[in-house]
Amino acid sequence: MAAQARYNTVAVALHWAIALLIVGNIAGGVFMHNLPNASPIKFDLYQLHKSFGLAVLALSLARLGWRLTHKVPALPEKTPGWQRLGARAAHWAFYGLMIATPLAGWAMVSVSPTDIPTRLFGVLPVPHLPFFAGVADRAAAEDFFAEAHEALAFAMLGLLALHMGAALKHRFLDRDGVLQSMAIAKPREWAGFAGILGALGLGAVVYALTPATGGAAPAPEAAGLQSEADGSGAANWTVDYGASRLTFTGRENDQVVEGAFGDFSAEIYFDPDDLAGSWILVAVAPGSAATGDSIRDSILPGGEWFNVNAYPIASFVSRDIRETGEGAYEARGTLSIKQFAREIVLPFTLESDGDTARAAGGVDLIRTDFGLGEAETWLETDGVALEARVNVEIVAVRVE
Repeated sequence: MAAQARYNTVAVALHWAIALLIVGNIAGGVFMHNLPNASPIKFDLYQLHKSFGLAVLALSLARLGWRLTHKVPALPEKTPGWQRLGARAAHWAFYGLMIATPLAGWAMVSVSPTDIPTRLFGVLPVPHLPFFAGVADRAAAEDFFAEAHEALAFAMLGLLALHMGAALKHRFLDRDGVLQSMAIAKPREWAGFAGILGALGLGAVVYALTPATGGAAPAPEAAGLQSEADGSGAANWTVDYGASRLTFTGRENDQVVEGAFGDFSAEIYFDPDDLAGSWILVAVAPGSAATGDSIRDSILPGGEWFNVNAYPIASFVSRDIRETGEGAYEARGTLSIKQFAREIVLPFTLESDGDTARAAGGVDLIRTDFGLGEAETWLETDGVALEARVNVEIVAVRVE
């Protein structure tokens, strides 16, 4: 049988690049969705998922434009009419899903109460879709688009399985050259395919090298806190973050809610024989707050609570540490959350074992003192309690 006419180079390169990106992004989406909210890589995976999803959308629109302006190879003459109709329907369904699925994800991000900005590979800002400014119940709208995004993605996987089955039938049963018409065979096709994936891979590398804007907390000096501003010298303790925890406890609908900040950093100069020169500087990423409830955790970074877009870092600065008993101390300092700075006293105990020390303490706060959840719905007596407890457990090693 004569060889089937081939698709042109651009169509072949786009076809396989989009196919690989779709499968990879769906697999990555399932993986990141199942990670705990406190996972240190979950935020970054979501940002990369959005970037690759936008790439799928752009490439799919390019593929559709190319399809509409360029002739495609005809199916073999012996192909039954119902198969021709099914192939045509499947192809147009693919175009619809390849465009609708990332659009649903973009809509989900645009309407989300968290209002986390999208930057293509951490660099180029991508605006939210403009159609959702007047949505009242943004959480419900986010849930709707999330379910639509997931359903469309799995529909695309099902259609892909059907498409692959038909291609294999053409290759091994019909032997009519249909599969070969879209196979990557020429150097230019390989170059186009590799060029697309290489450009996107470079984007991922750029993201990895770009300073985080919404995830991890920077070192205190990067947050504008100068550790040696009072001439007290460099930090003499290094924090073991794997063994340290910054947690919080509150009540919602008369139920205890527990959570943790996954990203924080600290510099400490502490000498029990030089308390006058001791100091503590802490920087926290409020966007890393996780309670294990996806709805609650999507609300906390938003404008009504931590507003991480405008205030990505909270801080605690203490240059007044006093001994209150044997192994007991209190750190008096300034806690800054959003635009609010309040003087607090943090009692803590300290246990030392050689060059390793373990400090544990906590402080009770009133959330509205820091502008957290001041809308009427958050102030109802049977809703979220005003009082919250913040506990800290720090394990540190002495620096020689």
